[in-house]
Amino acid sequence: MQTPSTPSPSSSSSATPSLYDRLGGIYNIATVVDDFIDRIMVDPRLNANPRVEEAHHRLSPPGFKFLVTEMVGWATGGP
Repeated sequence: MQTPSTPSPSSSSSATPSLYDRLGGIYNIATVVDDFIDRIMVDPRLNANPRVEEAHHRLSPPGFKFLVTEMVGWATGGP
C-alpha cells in the first residue's frame, strides 16, 4: 500500500529530467563527442569516400567537435 507522499509509478512524466540532464550536461556530451570525432576522422572506411575525406579538411577538428557538441546539446534538450 502506498502512502499519500509516495509518488505512484504512473505519476506525471513532467518530473522526468531531459535527456540532456540524464546525459550529464554539456561536459559529458563534449567528452563523448571528442572521442567519437577522433575515431571517425581516422576511420579508413569513411575516408575511402573522397567527399568525406574532403569534408574533413573544411573545418578543423576542434571546430567540428564544438559544432557537433552544440548540436547534440540542443537536440537533447539543453540550453
